[in-house]
Amino acid sequence: MPKPLFDTDLRIDAPGPRGVPIVNNLRLIRESPRYLLNRIGPFDAQPVVPVTAGNGSVVVVRGRAGVRQVFTDNASFHRADGLLDLPPGRPWSGMFDAVITANGGEHTRRRKLLMPAVHRTALDHYTAVFADTFERSRFAGANDEPFELVRECLRVTKANMMRCLLGLDDGDGLSAFADRIVRLAAEAADPRVLLFKRDLPWTPYGRWLRRVAGAYDQLALLIAERRGGAPRPDALSILCHAVDEDGDRLSTEEIAGELHGFFAAGFETTAMTLSLALVTLMGSVDPATDGPGADPADPAQLDALVKESQRLLPAVPITLPRRVTRPVEIDTSPPIPQGALLFLSPLLEHRNPAVFAEPEVFRPARWIGGSGPKQYEFIPFGLGPRRCLGAEFADLQVRTTLSLMAERGLPGLVTTRVDYGTVNGVTAGPTRPIVVRPRAGGWSRLTGTVTDVWKPVR
Repeated sequence: MPKPLFDTDLRIDAPGPRGVPIVNNLRLIRESPRYLLNRIGPFDAQPVVPVTAGNGSVVVVRGRAGVRQVFTDNASFHRADGLLDLPPGRPWSGMFDAVITANGGEHTRRRKLLMPAVHRTALDHYTAVFADTFERSRFAGANDEPFELVRECLRVTKANMMRCLLGLDDGDGLSAFADRIVRLAAEAADPRVLLFKRDLPWTPYGRWLRRVAGAYDQLALLIAERRGGAPRPDALSILCHAVDEDGDRLSTEEIAGELHGFFAAGFETTAMTLSLALVTLMGSVDPATDGPGADPADPAQLDALVKESQRLLPAVPITLPRRVTRPVEIDTSPPIPQGALLFLSPLLEHRNPAVFAEPEVFRPARWIGGSGPKQYEFIPFGLGPRRCLGAEFADLQVRTTLSLMAERGLPGLVTTRVDYGTVNGVTAGPTRPIVVRPRAGGWSRLTGTVTDVWKPVR
């Protein structure tokens, strides 16, 4: 019998939102931006906030001291068992095992074997791919017809993932396969899958396991093909041929898990980061100049634009959970019970007025001149040994694409309503279509729920 994801018998002597624990826990996972802002946000003076008052099954840690402790104490905060665990003993049992979820020595081992895939030489190849993909996109095309922003950003980032990670072109007929890989983790958060883990053909969980097995089989075929071929510059080939100084190498099962992790953590989140950076740029005006809030053609301002967009509207508003391995206090909090699930929230940490003056205002200038936040106060990719291994890949992709847009002419908004919320799994972004016109420029007053998070200066 699988262990329950939530042990609702756990207690913690700390205030929090009212409600039924299992309902609140699911709402945090399924509707994280709304729940974090409306239900967890008011408890801003607490280092630990239970998702339901007095219940220790799920907690959110807040504040720099807490973030530091969680990121540095890997013995007390382990990868969360139960959320993405698969039945043991199958070839595909490790599809959700990756460096991002590994603990202890296994985390160190995997990280070392994965480093060649994000080495500078590999990143140089990826940059060339990003530029070529941009040239094929509607952002660069001669056609001035309006198009949907998020859909095009998803198409761009998916093409980059397919080409850089798998060495496959979008025209290879495997685009739908990439979509299926990404959806696996999001489907795992469906309450019918999450809470009723019965491996029977007719159950939602059983059908989901068949999809996991099918995705693994297709990845295993690609891995076998790369192992038997000459080295290539794509990440899959690099991982298939990577051997450390002791002769250790990643198995087929481990490579499949890492590839799934790269896709699940990097495809939609990068597309949403790019979309939200463009939205904040197109919806912002510097009141001093009546011009754009930032100029992406300038490297320093491009850096500030991306960071400020990630701060204000993070594509990952809540981290992957950690399981608490022993009763532990955080910054004088009541003890968090052993077995609790623990989350950090970039969305809440990035809205701390003691760190970011006027946190609801999009102000890229706050990042220029060395006046940015301290360590553990800005966490879009995590920190330290737990920092996302694909962070540089994602960041480089967004910056390369924005820089090329600045050279050709930035798009302009046709529709101005933007709603920000959960789009898939723990990924957040625009939840309704945003129509833009290529190279139209201009800046527009925005409406929609994004204004609950961001107060554009006009």
